[in-house]
Amino acid sequence: MGTELGQPNDFPGETAGAGNQDSPRSMISHTYKCIFIHQRKCAGSSIIHAFDLNPANPDWHFMNDGVLSPEYTSAPAGYFRFSVIRNPWDRFISGWKYCTTTRHRSLPDVLANLPREGHDYRHLTRPQHAILYDENGRLIVDYLIRFESLQQDFDQVCDIIGKPRRVLAHRNRGARTHYSDYFDEDSRRIFLRHFGRDVELFDYDYCWSCLNFAQPILSAGTDAV
Repeated sequence: MGTELGQPNDFPGETAGAGNQDSPRSMISHTYKCIFIHQRKCAGSSIIHAFDLNPANPDWHFMNDGVLSPEYTSAPAGYFRFSVIRNPWDRFISGWKYCTTTRHRSLPDVLANLPREGHDYRHLTRPQHAILYDENGRLIVDYLIRFESLQQDFDQVCDIIGKPRRVLAHRNRGARTHYSDYFDEDSRRIFLRHFGRDVELFDYDYCWSCLNFAQPILSAGTDAV
């Protein structure tokens, strides 16, 4: 059976441009000359804490959904950029159970009435590719960590940027069962109408292991260490 893929204009402003709710929040490290694009519900807090930053440090919110922190006038050129992607079904269930406007509603109801703005839009509705590709369809990061191999891939990022490896803490983890326990055939079909593009671009599959890949995703010109 064919897959119903979501289209690029499923949601408003769906590119990694500045100044709208589809723009990313980012952390910067001048010590290691890198920028982390914070994808919601993808271990972002754990990674930021691994750089020993706290919310009072402007580097934590170097860019907040497209708006540069006042301490900066432009984004440094040449810094290594990375982000995290996650199995789209797993991420959606995590966001559904996390967001206050959705956690007490049924999955079919949420899929039929997705949040359209604000906090819950960014944590649930916004597709992952929306903040990772520019308007010309180019990947804006040098390296994509997979949530399913988080520690291994983060270790590789540390090797690339010259940072000592560090065990990531588990932060903001909710208690729930495997995502496949929540979906039926109808909800899976509706889900793919909205998020099929993420499934296709990042090579995920609806399976127990979700590991339809052998290596993390690197932009052209980035060497794995």
